[in-house]
Amino acid sequence: MNTRVIVDASVWISRLMPQEVHHDTSRLWIEQFVAEGGTLIAPTFLLVEVAAGVSRKTGQAALSKEALKELSRVGSMLFVPVDLSLIQTAVDMATDLHLRAGDAIYLAVAHQLGLPLVSWDKEQLQRGSSIITTYTPANYVF
Repeated sequence: MNTRVIVDASVWISRLMPQEVHHDTSRLWIEQFVAEGGTLIAPTFLLVEVAAGVSRKTGQAALSKEALKELSRVGSMLFVPVDLSLIQTAVDMATDLHLRAGDAIYLAVAHQLGLPLVSWDKEQLQRGSSIITTYTPANYVF
């Protein structure tokens, strides 16, 4: 098992929102990964994506803010600052792999740190797999 992985917003949003289709799988995967001593890593951009995603899906700003509080209570979570070096790597990946901006940021962090990415985003997983190891919570091997 990798002891450190990059986790994108799709996993966190599904973990934080019980009505999401992948909620149970995301919740159980995060719990097991952390219980086995793993560290979850994400760019600070994750906070914006989670807040926006929860708010957009529910229409309730209060739920969005509560989701961020719950996320901040995860003790084995590390945030990577988004600096110019990371942005340049993300720009290269976005243009070379034809990715959305947010997807490229997660891939850039994974690439720079030499770590796998865990996501539910099919496009990000498929295109990113040409440069890094990618998993969904459902196919991650402990």
